[in-house]
Amino acid sequence: MTGASKDNVIKEMCLKEGVSERELRLGVRTRKFSRAEIGRQLGVCTSAIAKAIQNMEGAENKC
Repeated sequence: MTGASKDNVIKEMCLKEGVSERELRLGVRTRKFSRAEIGRQLGVCTSAIAKAIQNMEGAENKC
């Protein structure tokens, strides 16, 4: 799965579950899923999710 595909999956899961990407970035655990849960769904470790979030933040800052 490419970085762009992972970013899209993260965005879709956030929309589906009603969680903002900001909450996910902050690691809010009171919601329906965590970075660990996204990692399990994608078959990657939590550090891969953290890296994808960093990449998304970098892309947002360039706009």
